[in-house]
Amino acid sequence: MRLGLVAAASLALVGTAAAQPRDPYADAPPTGSEQVAPADPVLAEQIAQSLVARAQELLEAKIWLDAKQLAVEAIVRSPKGQSSDHARAIVKQVNQQLGIPDEPEPGEVVGPHDTPSIDTRAIIAPLPPLHDQPEGGRPLVVANVHGAMFGATMGAMVGTFVSSSGGKQAGGAVALGLGGALGGALAAPVVADKLHWSPAQVRTAGAGATWGAVTGAFISDIATGTTGTTGRQILIGMGIGSTVGLLAGGGLATRDKLTTGDVALIDTFAGMGTIGGLTLGMLMQPVESEAYSLNAIVGAGAGIVIGMVAAPQTNTTQRRMLRVAGITALGAAIPFLLYAAIYDPSSDGDERLVGALATGGMVGGCYLGFRLTQGMDEGLDTIDGKPAKPAVDDAPPATITRSSTGHWGLGGVGVQPLSRTLDDHQHGTAFTLLGGRF
Repeated sequence: MRLGLVAAASLALVGTAAAQPRDPYADAPPTGSEQVAPADPVLAEQIAQSLVARAQELLEAKIWLDAKQLAVEAIVRSPKGQSSDHARAIVKQVNQQLGIPDEPEPGEVVGPHDTPSIDTRAIIAPLPPLHDQPEGGRPLVVANVHGAMFGATMGAMVGTFVSSSGGKQAGGAVALGLGGALGGALAAPVVADKLHWSPAQVRTAGAGATWGAVTGAFISDIATGTTGTTGRQILIGMGIGSTVGLLAGGGLATRDKLTTGDVALIDTFAGMGTIGGLTLGMLMQPVESEAYSLNAIVGAGAGIVIGMVAAPQTNTTQRRMLRVAGITALGAAIPFLLYAAIYDPSSDGDERLVGALATGGMVGGCYLGFRLTQGMDEGLDTIDGKPAKPAVDDAPPATITRSSTGHWGLGGVGVQPLSRTLDDHQHGTAFTLLGGRF
C-alpha cells in the first residue's frame, strides 16, 4: 500500500512538471547587437550581400538611418566577407551626413570578450535638418558665398551705367555691387534648395561662374586693344563671362559626377594656370598688358582641363587642397621678396629673373604640397558612399604618373641615364615629366 502511494505521488509530480508551460523566449535567437553570424560563412556572406545591396538603395534615396542599420547588420553577419568593405563605406557616409564622428567600426573587436562594437547613436538620433548636413560644407553657406560673388559682379556691371552724384562710374558700381551681393546671397540658397543640389553641385556651378568672370575680364582687355581698357569694359566682360560660366557649371552640376574635393582640385589648377600665365608674362619684355591677359586665359583654361581630367581619378578633399594651394601660393610669392631688393628701373633682367623663379616656385610648391599631404583623408573623396576604386601603383617612373586603374599621382623626379648604344662619347640623362600605363 505505502509503495503504491509513493509511486503514484512520484508519477503525479512528474506529470505536473512536464505539464508546466515553457518560456517561449528561452531558445529565441539573439537580436540587435547580440546577433552573431551564422555558422555557415557562405550563407552569412550571401545574407550580408543582400543587406548591403538594400542599404545602398536606401543610401541613394537618402534614407540614412535605415541604410546604416542594414549596413551594420551586414558587417555583424560577415565582418570579413567581400561585402564588408562596402558596408563600412555606407556606415562612414551616413556618419558624415549625420555629423557623427567615426567610432570603432561595427564588428571590430574592442573588448576582452571579442564582442562586436556597434554604434547605435545614428539609429536612435533624429535626422538633422538639411542645411546642417556637413557634406563638404553646409549648403546654405556655400550657396551664400557663390551667390554673393555672382550678384556683386552683375550688380557692379549694371552700376557702371549709373553715374554717382559726382558723375563717376565707380559710385554706381559700388552701390549696385553691394546690393547685388546681398540679393545673390539671399537668392542662391533658395534656388539650390529648389534644385535639391548638394554642396558639391553648388560649388561646381559657383566655380564655373568665378572662372568665367576671370576669363571674361581678360578677354575684355584683349578685345579693346592697346588703347587702354576702362573699368566699365572690364566689368562688362566679367558679367558676360560669369553668366556663361554659371550656365556651363550648372549644366555640369546636374550630372552630379564631381565631389567637393574634385572642385577644389579644379579650382587650384585653374588658379595655378592663371598665376603661371602672369609670371611667365614677366619673361616677355617689354611689358604688354594684352600679352599678360592672353597668357592668363591660356593658363586658366589649361588648368581647368587638367583638373577636369585628373580630379575624378585622384583622392582629394577640400582640406587637402587647401593645404596644397597654400604651399603653392607660398612658393610663387617668395621670389617677389627678392624683387624688392634687386629692382632696377633701367633693366628688364630683374623682372625676368623674378618671373622665372616665381613660376618654378609655384610648380615646386604644388609638388611639395601634394607630397606632404599624400594619404590625407584617404577614401573620403567619394560620391554616395561608394567605395573608391583601389589604386594600383604600376605607372612607369616619372614626375606625374598615371596607373592602369586611372589613378594620377606624383612619382618623384624621373631621371634615367640614356643608353650608351645611342652615343659612346656623350653620356646623358633623360628627365621623364609624364608617364602612364593604360
